Amino acid sequence: MIEREPLERHALKVYSLFVLYFLLTEGPMSGYELAQLIKERSRGHFRATAGNVYPRLHELKEAGDVSAGEPTGGREKIVYEITEQGKQTLREGALKRRQHIENLLKMIDHVLTITAPTKPFS
Repeated sequence: MIEREPLERHALKVYSLFVLYFLLTEGPMSGYELAQLIKERSRGHFRATAGNVYPRLHELKEAGDVSAGEPTGGREKIVYEITEQGKQTLREGALKRRQHIENLLKMIDHVLTITAPTKPFS
């Protein structure tokens, strides 16, 4: 029997990849800014709040994938940045998921082919 991860755990890994991706492509930012960006770019498909972004940032920081600046401002804003290790983690995660996505696209193409309406002969 194939052992599978619970869906929630898998989703957290994907969520962490989003965090790393946006820190890489958009630059250093606070957890709040990151949550807003994830919510905006995913068109609301990912629930991005401080309550779920900050735990991911903490886990990524503990793993060495992000670094945290010193708290600044009246609300103690902390800016996070992807590390070189985080870039490698993101690359490995993308490569690992690439095959899954390619397989899904092949299946979709096949479904579209076999379910295409046939034209009646005139």
